[in-house]
Amino acid sequence: MSVVSDQAFASSDPCRGLEENLWSLWSRFGRGDGCSLHDEHGAVWFDTPIPTLPYNAVIRFTAEHDADRRIHALFTHYSRRGVPFLWIVHPSAKPLDLPERLRAGGMEETETCPGMAINLDDLPQQQALPDGIEIREVSDETDAGRLLELVGWRWAVPHQALPALAGVTRAFEVGVPGSQVRSWLAWRGGVPVAKALLHLAAGVAGLYGVVTRPEARGLGLARSLTIHAFSVARREGYATGVLHSTPMARGLYEKIGCRAYADFRIFAPPRTLHL
Repeated sequence: MSVVSDQAFASSDPCRGLEENLWSLWSRFGRGDGCSLHDEHGAVWFDTPIPTLPYNAVIRFTAEHDADRRIHALFTHYSRRGVPFLWIVHPSAKPLDLPERLRAGGMEETETCPGMAINLDDLPQQQALPDGIEIREVSDETDAGRLLELVGWRWAVPHQALPALAGVTRAFEVGVPGSQVRSWLAWRGGVPVAKALLHLAAGVAGLYGVVTRPEARGLGLARSLTIHAFSVARREGYATGVLHSTPMARGLYEKIGCRAYADFRIFAPPRTLHL
């Protein structure tokens, strides 16, 4: 299907764009080195060698029949591996009481992320960057390594698991010409202090992984990176941008012009997700 026709549909049904873009991106975790992706009867989940969240997860579940048995099988799968796992309850998830069933299995809701969308024609103009800040796209192995340093810091990846991070994320193909996944770093004094990732799939431009180091907060870098990434998508012919905000960042995205459409609820075992 062409990008234009895909986008026309996504604009009329933002929830579908939000879900399908997320599934497309997160499925890449299951295609990295030492990883596995499973897609069976409406359930999609992945395994990676990294034993902390969010690197093992159920990202799609629409099992209306025999749901308890299948939920139990997924709990058992990760229990046998001895790793915690994330479960994303997306808008079309079934059964409708899935959150209650996950709680019964010992999980807790760690965060509710509003799924938001924006018509990229309404994107505001980029403001001047603060003095000393430069935004550059990740385009070589050196910058990709600096990006992974930020990723490892953001998710508190254990030191012993850091060597596996490059292999786990290899399938994202950041910096590879023609990849659907692109990323930008904000630099200050030769040090990357913020990042953002763009995923072009399902007819929409999906924004992910926006984070700023504490020493660079308050400079508007999240806003700058968001507008920069979405501007690139608009130039490439995309009409709709989507993202899954944290509750704290919702106001920032609303000021840019994003509108909330549906919640994505994140479940995990207690005290296992570093937010």
